[in-house]
Amino acid sequence: MGDPSQRDSNTLRARARDRIDCGLLPRTKAARTWGGRGSGLACSLCDAPILDSEPEMELEYEPPSANAVLRFHLQCQSIWETERQEPGERPWRSVEADLPPFSRVVETRLELGGARSIILNVMRLCDSESGKTVWINANTNAPLPETWHPVAWRDPVTPATAEVAATQAPDARPRRA
Repeated sequence: MGDPSQRDSNTLRARARDRIDCGLLPRTKAARTWGGRGSGLACSLCDAPILDSEPEMELEYEPPSANAVLRFHLQCQSIWETERQEPGERPWRSVEADLPPFSRVVETRLELGGARSIILNVMRLCDSESGKTVWINANTNAPLPETWHPVAWRDPVTPATAEVAATQAPDARPRRA
């Protein structure tokens, strides 16, 4: 199918909602997310192969289920991530208007350049030598690449926030793939 940025995003959004509702894609956040070069395997959303020339996002769930690993094109992962959210769930805050507290892990929407974006757990730190803000990948403890720019953030899902969300939306049943 080629470059995922050329796919009809409305069609992918509808497909994501359908697959979540049918239990083919989970509504819950993955335990781990990895990025790398495409493996040639099918994307869990659009079903097209993820080519070696494309970024591939691999999501792992615990405990292992029948579909313990999901693979997405970068755009497809971003669309699934947006569609899996329950209405009224933790609101996004603009980084321009409100920075997250220092040394606290938050879920952040990052622009990678062009029309690409990703959601990643990060931490904002202050470099003791320069006094500048440094954004750190919470999974790897490495600074984010200079071309990645945080645009919005929110508190990550914790067992406590998941319980609150479940009581506010009793019909919403989280499903695992």
